[in-house]
Amino acid sequence: MAGPIFHFSGAGGLSAEVEFDLLNPTTLKVRTRNTSSGVPGGFSNSDQLLTSVSWDFGAAGAVGGDPAITGGSVVIGPTSASLNFDNVGGVQLGPGAVVSGEYGFGNGGTTGLLPNYVSGNVAGTTAFGGTNRDGPANINGPQAGLVSDALPVALGGLGAIQDEWIATLTLSTSLANLDFLSAHGVVVEFGSDAAFLVVPEPSSLVLAVSACGTLLLCVRRRQRNERIVANAEKRRV
Repeated sequence: MAGPIFHFSGAGGLSAEVEFDLLNPTTLKVRTRNTSSGVPGGFSNSDQLLTSVSWDFGAAGAVGGDPAITGGSVVIGPTSASLNFDNVGGVQLGPGAVVSGEYGFGNGGTTGLLPNYVSGNVAGTTAFGGTNRDGPANINGPQAGLVSDALPVALGGLGAIQDEWIATLTLSTSLANLDFLSAHGVVVEFGSDAAFLVVPEPSSLVLAVSACGTLLLCVRRRQRNERIVANAEKRRV
């Protein structure tokens, strides 16, 4: 079941694209792309990396009995490649290369994210497992996160994937459709808890999903333990 494509755009040139496809009742594909043309002032090389995408399969919040991710894999997108990976024998990885060792999944939520997610950040994340492509061996995001083709900030040796990755996820419970996307929305994270792009309230999302249009988003900077609203903008389909 082909699903919607979410287009996010925000302050300073940050933008992203996420597509969901239900391959069969217990297999979900999530394609995530960093399309940023720039970044807000003060962003570092790691802040520009798209590191996580999250959603909520069931009732609002982490509720027992809701569908959950039980495993899966992540590969580099068909027009994408790694940059500065240090454990690939001197040759960077190209389209279709498995990078599951740099990513993991979660079902209980973590700071700023919805309960179910794929992430390159370690907090609350269960590793997919696989060959270590960019040291150290453990998940250590935002390293190996997604950078856009525009590369707004020089990486300075930081490992990254340019353009997109595709995650294929195994689910604990069968899904009949992708209605959960219109019920709760989707959240994209840049950096390591540095900035978030957030979809609109469910009432607005229903229309936006059907049209695959651009959604409301809020960009938030996290400084120490405070969350500061930096900017918000609305775009209509």
